[in-house]
Amino acid sequence: MIKILGLRKKFGHHEVLKGINLEVMPSEVLVVVGPSGSGKSTLLRCINGLEHATEGRIFIEGTDITDSRTDINVVRQKVGMVFQSFNLFPHLTALRNVTLAPIKVKKMNPDEAIEKALKLLDKVGLRDKANAYPAHLSGGQQQRVAIARALAMDPDVMLFDEVTSALDPELVKEVLDTMKDLAREGMTMIVVTHEMGFAKEVGDRLIFMDEGRIVEEGRPEKVFTQPEHPRTKEFFSKILSHI
Repeated sequence: MIKILGLRKKFGHHEVLKGINLEVMPSEVLVVVGPSGSGKSTLLRCINGLEHATEGRIFIEGTDITDSRTDINVVRQKVGMVFQSFNLFPHLTALRNVTLAPIKVKKMNPDEAIEKALKLLDKVGLRDKANAYPAHLSGGQQQRVAIARALAMDPDVMLFDEVTSALDPELVKEVLDTMKDLAREGMTMIVVTHEMGFAKEVGDRLIFMDEGRIVEEGRPEKVFTQPEHPRTKEFFSKILSHI
């Protein structure tokens, strides 16, 4: 589904990603963990074309998105992304937030878009909030609308960038449950998260990043309990009580 070769990303003289090589299989749930500043979010943003790679190549379903001839907007339709800060349009209802891209980008018939959006809001447990504005929704509800909005474009892969870190603890579960449902349905997912319980339960594979590199990868259970790299051991020794 995704193949990354020698990915480097610099911001000025600061190199954030230092030669990432990674493959993600169809229907795989890849969990990305690591300390703040390790390059996790930048990796997602490069996969979605929000940041341009300084070096290296990124293939999504065989298409090289780092090739200047590639129409990134066409590829991006296959890659849904959900952000930490929701990024809903505040002046639009939940329903309009979900229907906007299918109507504007895919030129979907408005009635069809509404029907589809209502099904997706039902899927994330929010059909009754279809006409509510973001300001009248809890953080957890806004994040679930954001997931429905991403799904409205029928993506082949979903990217989640620390989507629960801005939520109150009691709202985290409802968002994670929605993500678990997607995983069970076979959605290919890359999840940057601090939720180690979720990583352990749902992740097929876990990569640990530090200072712009993939330091360790493997089955979540194995990386948690038998980390091999000293930096991984140090990281998990501090958070084992949360797993």
